[in-house]
Amino acid sequence: MECNENDTVLSFVAEWHDPHSQLLKQYLLIYHVKSKECEMNDLKTRRKFLKKTTTTLDHSDFIKGNVILLLSRKLKLVDYADKATRKLLEDKEERMTILVTPSLNGSMADIVMSIEREDFALVDIKSLRFTSSDDINEAMQLLPGMELQDLSSSPFVALTFRGSDSIASVRTLVESSPFCKGVACPREGEEQEFFDFFLNQHRLTTATFEDCSLCIIRPHVIKERLFGQVYNDILAREFIITAIQMFRLDKETAAEFLAVYKGVFPQYIELVDEMSSGSLIALEVKRDSNFTGDVVEDFRAEAGPWDFSVACELQPQSIRAKFGRNSVANAIHCTDLPKDGVIECEYFFKVLAGRHALH
Repeated sequence: MECNENDTVLSFVAEWHDPHSQLLKQYLLIYHVKSKECEMNDLKTRRKFLKKTTTTLDHSDFIKGNVILLLSRKLKLVDYADKATRKLLEDKEERMTILVTPSLNGSMADIVMSIEREDFALVDIKSLRFTSSDDINEAMQLLPGMELQDLSSSPFVALTFRGSDSIASVRTLVESSPFCKGVACPREGEEQEFFDFFLNQHRLTTATFEDCSLCIIRPHVIKERLFGQVYNDILAREFIITAIQMFRLDKETAAEFLAVYKGVFPQYIELVDEMSSGSLIALEVKRDSNFTGDVVEDFRAEAGPWDFSVACELQPQSIRAKFGRNSVANAIHCTDLPKDGVIECEYFFKVLAGRHALH
C-alpha cells in the first residue's frame, strides 16, 4: 500500500504542550492522505478536539518523531496509533547520514541528485567546521582514515536521507557512484552516533556574513526531491555557497521573516503558509573575490521575477521559471535589497540556528 492511494489514512499519537495549563496533552491525530484533512481526538477525555479540517500538510510530513504545525500548534508525533500506519510507514523511516568532505563540495549537487533520483528524501543538511581539538578527535574516531589536516580545513556538509532500506541503499549508491568517491559513511551499527555527532550538535556557523545574499529553497522543492537540481543550477551560475542548513519554521516565525511583504504581496497569507508547510533550506550565497558587482542584485536577477508566469514568459531560464510551480511555490526566496543580505543571513544562521540549538 502506498501513501498516494485514495483511501489511505494515517493515525498517530500526537503530543502538544499547552502553554496555559503547562500540561503535555496527548491526542489521536488522523490524517486523510487524498483530501489532506486532519482530525483529532483527546485521548484522555475521548472527546473530539478537532473536526475534519483541510490542511497544507503533506503525507511526507507524517513521520514518527517529527513535529508538525497544525492550526498554529506544534504537535510531536510520538508514536503510531494503529498497526496499519506502522506497517505502511515504519520501514520508510529508516535514515542514513553521510558526510561530504571539503574536496567534494563542488560535487555535492551530483551526490544529492543521485540519491534523490532513487526517491530518498533529504531530511537534514548542515555545513559544519571542526574547531576544537575534542571535536576533531571525536570526528577522527567516526571517520577512520581521515587525516587531521583534512578535518581542520574547509567546511564539511552532513546530510541525512530517509526511505525504505536507506542505510544499505545509500551506502551502495555512495560506494558505486563516480560522484561519491570520498564521501564518508558511518560504520555499520554507528548510524545513530554518526547522525548525533555531525547533525545533532550545535556548532558555530560556517556563514561569513560578508558580501552575501540569502537564498531559501522552499519546502515544495524538498518534497519534490528537487533540491539537488536547484543547488546544481545555482552553482552552475558561478555562485559560491558558504553556509547551508535545514530549518522548519512555524507560522509565527515565517510571518516574522516575511513581515515586509504584508500589505504588499497579495498572497501574503498563502506565502506564510507555504513557508511553514515543511522543511526549507537556507543558503548563504556569495561570489568569488574577483567579483566587482553586488551579489544580492546579481542573485536576484538570476532568481527571476517573483511572479511565476512572468518569470516563465520573460526569463524562462531563471531559477523560478525552471523550478517554480506558481507565484507562491516559486522555488526560492532571495534577498531583495543589497542592505539586507547580511541581515537576512544573520537571521537564519545566527538567530534561528541559535533558537534551534536551544531545543
